[in-house]
Amino acid sequence: MPRLLQLMTIFLLCSNLAFAQKPLKVMVIFAHPDEGEIYTGGITALYTKMGHQVKFMSLTNGDAGHYAMKPADLAKMRYQEAMESKQILSLGEYEVLSYHDKYLKNTKEVQDRVIKSIQDWDADVVFTYYPAAGGHTDNMTAGYIVRDAAPRLQMKKKPVFVYIRDFHTIHFSYIPDFAVAIDAVWPTKLAACAVQRSQVNDAIPYKMGILAEVRANPERQKKLVYDNTYPYSSVTNVNMPALTKWYGSDSSGIKYAEAFEIAEFGRQLTEPEMRALFPMLPPK
Repeated sequence: MPRLLQLMTIFLLCSNLAFAQKPLKVMVIFAHPDEGEIYTGGITALYTKMGHQVKFMSLTNGDAGHYAMKPADLAKMRYQEAMESKQILSLGEYEVLSYHDKYLKNTKEVQDRVIKSIQDWDADVVFTYYPAAGGHTDNMTAGYIVRDAAPRLQMKKKPVFVYIRDFHTIHFSYIPDFAVAIDAVWPTKLAACAVQRSQVNDAIPYKMGILAEVRANPERQKKLVYDNTYPYSSVTNVNMPALTKWYGSDSSGIKYAEAFEIAEFGRQLTEPEMRALFPMLPPK
């Protein structure tokens, strides 16, 4: 091999190794505290376990939806729960904005705050909701905010944007671009969801008419956390093709998974870039 070609090969190998070793900066942007945990708690735990840095950003403070607590008290409680979750998932940051639950609007002001947060974090990857009509308006608005803010980012290399399907849009017809097995971190995801006590111990069982039963029985509490988390962590006919694509024959043993799509408004990826930005995917 000519000397110049040898040097170029060594340089490229070293460059690729340096890129692979550099911690990724990941953001998850959603509408209410606890949603990052429910929809991306698995992939988040995998990122942080591998030494990468993840930031959660809730665009509202979650101060609505409780049957008894005043909004200000509920917002304070949900912030405390978020900080507990931050420790469980080993997040670098968990930012909670002060916009009121149920009243999130797609304004330039909130877009500017999202832009600043993405730029300050120097994000390589940004997860956010797939926006559509219907469902919880805050969730869909969060997706539109990120999508509309993205063109105004001032970054040398703009992040890749990834769609999350929430409780509403998961029922739409879609084909995930990739899915990740989260069996190894399933207990971590459950633990992060379990500390959202204002929801899984209070608001949700109250709406279901089983509040007294849940409060009296710790095992019932655990089951409710599982039942509330599993629908967004299960292997289904929708995400199984994506698991098979990336895991091959090993996909048959996967019990828990999260599936995602690469958003059309961001950078599009080659397969090697996919594996670099989502390093929990198995090597080819």
